Amino acid sequence: MISIIIEAAENFLHNQIELETKRVDELSQMRTVVASIGVKMDDGEVKSVYLGYNVALLSQIVSVYLMEDEADEQTMIDMALEATNMIVGSAKVLAEEAEKEHFMITTPTFERIEDFDCCECSEYSILQTAKEGLVIAIKG
Repeated sequence: MISIIIEAAENFLHNQIELETKRVDELSQMRTVVASIGVKMDDGEVKSVYLGYNVALLSQIVSVYLMEDEADEQTMIDMALEATNMIVGSAKVLAEEAEKEHFMITTPTFERIEDFDCCECSEYSILQTAKEGLVIAIKG
């Protein structure tokens, strides 16, 4: 499942925000706005998908979508929720088109603003741009 979410995130960052990404293995300590979204697989298994956006990345997303150069904390949280919904929603469509996994998604929720900790997650990946980072993690 994580591979299809990575693909959707790369598409979002490339096509919407116009950022080039690369996958990196190590998670540097970075303050992130973390949003989660529930995913229910066809077999009934429930997973939580976490996306952690560093502040620089969220600032770029806010700039593209809201045309604001500076955003307050609530705007950053709202944009993290919206981007999470767009990315995981896109992953759902990609999975259906590829006749891979089928799943239902819930409404995204705000988790926290802090350094991202992947130790409780079964899978994770980090997408890095020039200065920005996005952590994708799955629990369950």
